Order: sequence, then structure tokens, then C-alpha cells
Amino acid sequence: MKSTHIIYHLARADFLERVRRYNFLVMLGLAIFLGYQTAVGNVRLQLGDYRGEFNSAWVGAMMSVIITFFVGWFGFYLVKGSIARDRETGVGQIIAATPMTRPLYMLGKWISNFAILMTMVVILAIFGVAIQLLSGEVIQMDFWAYLSPFLFIVTPIMALVAAVAVLFEAIPFLSGGLGNVIFFVGFIAVIPFTMELIETFPAAEPLGFGLLKTDMQDEILQVFPTYDGSFMLGGMDTKIIGTFIWTGIQWTPAIIFTRLAYFGIAFFQLILATLFFDRFDPSRAKPIRMKASIPDSAPMPASVPQVTAPRLTPVRITANGFRFSRVLIAELKVLIKGQHWWWYATAAGLIIACFANDSATTREDILPYAWVWPVLIWSAIGNREIHNNVQQLTFSSTSPLWRQLPAQWLAGFIITLAMGSGAVLRFAGTGDTVGLLAFLSGALFIPSLALAAGTWSGTSKLFEVLYMVIWYLGPLNNVPGLDFIGARGDGHPQFFIPFSIVLIAFAIFGRARQLRN
Repeated sequence: MKSTHIIYHLARADFLERVRRYNFLVMLGLAIFLGYQTAVGNVRLQLGDYRGEFNSAWVGAMMSVIITFFVGWFGFYLVKGSIARDRETGVGQIIAATPMTRPLYMLGKWISNFAILMTMVVILAIFGVAIQLLSGEVIQMDFWAYLSPFLFIVTPIMALVAAVAVLFEAIPFLSGGLGNVIFFVGFIAVIPFTMELIETFPAAEPLGFGLLKTDMQDEILQVFPTYDGSFMLGGMDTKIIGTFIWTGIQWTPAIIFTRLAYFGIAFFQLILATLFFDRFDPSRAKPIRMKASIPDSAPMPASVPQVTAPRLTPVRITANGFRFSRVLIAELKVLIKGQHWWWYATAAGLIIACFANDSATTREDILPYAWVWPVLIWSAIGNREIHNNVQQLTFSSTSPLWRQLPAQWLAGFIITLAMGSGAVLRFAGTGDTVGLLAFLSGALFIPSLALAAGTWSGTSKLFEVLYMVIWYLGPLNNVPGLDFIGARGDGHPQFFIPFSIVLIAFAIFGRARQLRN
């Protein structure tokens, strides 16, 4: 009973602390926006050229697919960071001095994560009811047909995502930006991999695509024999030419057991997290070797001289020896500091590959990967002061708004140019003016987005998520308007160059606001 009491209060306190944070309000707004986009038809579920009639079963299935994909994907970034916050604020050291065990702490954090994600689910579930009623196709509600996909498809996946967030925080090398990128790539990669389960074991496919498609296609083939077998979320460029009636999945014990097995996988993730978690013990961290400034044989001073209070003189702006080049070099050193030899070797290989291939191959296949390799370097722009808790020192320096901030942006711009230098030489050598203009547009956009996101969020997470989404949808999947590299087009410089200027202005306004506060 005592353990239950501890877990409850830990999860409750963590939940209440997080729902009061700015990023939760942002995610809440995005959930409402997603629900609105679904309501107006900009996000929808369809099978080829057909969709189901808007009854309770179809709307519940559609909302469950949307939730598992979007909330399961981006909700990870919302809930990840709770343990790091305890570590940074000193709460972790207080917890370490209590009898609370590692399993109880991990379980409390998982419950808090799960509650945050389910809050998003409830909001979107309410939108689903409104969507059915507003569509006017079927007014009568069948609550079991509507809620059952939420219970057996959505809830287990939210539990799994919540556990993965705890596990990533417990493993040191996954707790930062590298873990954010790995989850992003892993979530995308698991979709085509698990789609193979549709034919053999559809209930085991995690996002519910396989289970729903298998059941729906049996119904649609009876009405539309020309159905091509596709199953998509979105597809606004495909016109709906017919509807069919789908009454929902028959939830057999085998299907329910398979879906609830994801709770077991989530608890296994918690066990792994418990094994890796250091319980805020600094002795388990890797020791830092430091050179001794005084030899061991050096004699200790006989007495300590009395220190008088220093007298500070005002800083004279005209006589402080400021040179922008020094600040820029310092920012460059800080950005690339700590990178291993294999990072530089990979960067050099990408640069050479951009130059060695033809212009089209460079734009479509190589430059996108060259411009995602330094994502963890760019993500530190604009937020490093707050992350390292030196903002009081940095912001109190002479003219921090017009000295340090431009140097940070320019350092990021130089790294962007360096990673794409092979592409520049290739485009210039072949006379590819479209590629050069797109390159310049993208090179301006990347550090501008990093600076604005870092300045306003105070963390590297916002840029990592935004950039990876834009990079995946635009250059890799050719979504109109997001291909800032020009992988399969002109790169839309007429939009991204002015937008980059707006982002820089937005970052300056955000830093000025921080200085006033």
C-alpha cells in the first residue's frame, strides 16, 4: 500500500507540473488543430478511391489511426525530458536521498507519461464524436464500435511510447538529441517493416493499420471489386468516387490478447530502464580526467592572504577590444566541439560524394543526407546558454543581442555551407543555376530555423523535431512546398529566403524579450 501511495503521488506531481508547462500547451494546440483538420477533411482515412460511411465504427477507426500515427510519433517528444528535468533542477538528488527505489521511480514516470498522452487521445476522441455528428451521414452513435479501437489499438501504443520515452532517458547516450533523432528515424522505419505483418498476423501490426485494412478490405471488395488494395492516411490528391458501409472489427479474444501484449512490451521496456537508470548517482557517471595545475610535490601555502573586496569599473563599449571574428571563431569551436573522428569522416565522405556524382543525383540522393548529418550541431544554436545555465553571464555581457546572436547564426550558416560545399562545386561546374539558388535558400533556412526554435523554446528538441519532419516530408518524400533543398524541384527560394529573414527577426525579438526579463 505504501508503494502504491508513493507511485500515485510521484505520477500526480509530475503530471501536474508538466501540464502547466508551455510545451504542453503547444502540444494541446496541435492536437486541437489536428482534430480540426480531420473535421474539415484535410486529414482522412481512405482505401484507394473509396472511404467508409461516417458511422461510429469508421470514425473511431479513422481517429485511432490518426492518433497512433501523429500522437505516437510526436507525443514521444512531449513526454521525454522528465527525468532530465529532475536532474537539472536538483530534484533528482533529493529523490536519491529518499527510500524510493528505481522501479518505483520508473513506474511513476511511465504513468505520468501515459497520462499526458492519453489526455491528447481524449481530446481527439471528443473531436471524433463531433466529426460524426457534423457529417450528417449517420447520426446515431454506437459507443462500443466507436471506442473499441481506442481501447485496443490506441491505448496499448500510448503505453509503449510512454515506456520508450522513459527508457531513452535512462540510457545516457539516448537521453539527448541523438535519442530524439533515433526515435524519429525508427518510428518511420518501423512502418514499412511492420506492414509485412498485415498478410501473416495483422493484429500484431503496432499502429493498427494492418488490422483495420484486413477487416475493411473484406467489406469493400464486396461493393467495389476494382479496389486496388491501397490503404492511406491523407491522400487529399485522390478523389473519393464511392463509399461503403463498415460496421467495425469483431474483437475476438485472440485479437484483444495480441493488442494488449503491447502493455507487456511496455513493462519490459521499464525493466530495461530500471537496469540502466543511475538513480542520480554521480559516481556512476564517467569520470572526467583533469590535468593537475599544481604538482603533487608543491608545498601548501603557509597562510591564506586576506582578499579585499574588488572594485568594478563600468564597461566601456568603445574600448573593450571587441572583434566579431573572435566571437564567430569561438561559436564555431563550441558548435563542433566534442565530435568524434568518425563524425568528421562521415561528413567528409558526404562532401566528396556530393562532388563526385552528377548534379541530379547530388540533389536527390546525397545532399539531403549531407544536410541532416549535422542536425545535432544546429540544434544547439540559440539555446546553449539556457541549456548550460549560463544565461545570466552571457546576457549581462556588452550588447549580447547584436554580437553573440549574429555570430551563432553565422556559425551555423558556415557549417551548412561546409557540409554542402561538394554540392556547390558540382552545381557550379555543371552550370546548375537552379540547384545553386535552391542551395543558397536551404543554407539560409536551416540556421535561421535553428536560431528561432532554440531562442524561443530554450531547448534543442523543438528544432530537432521540426527539422526532421520538414526534411522527411520535403526532400525525401517531395511534399509540395517543403522541399527546401530542391531535391526534385526548384527548392521554392521565393518562399524560403523571405521566410528565413522572418525567422531571424523572430529570433532577435525572442532574445530581446529574454534580455528584458
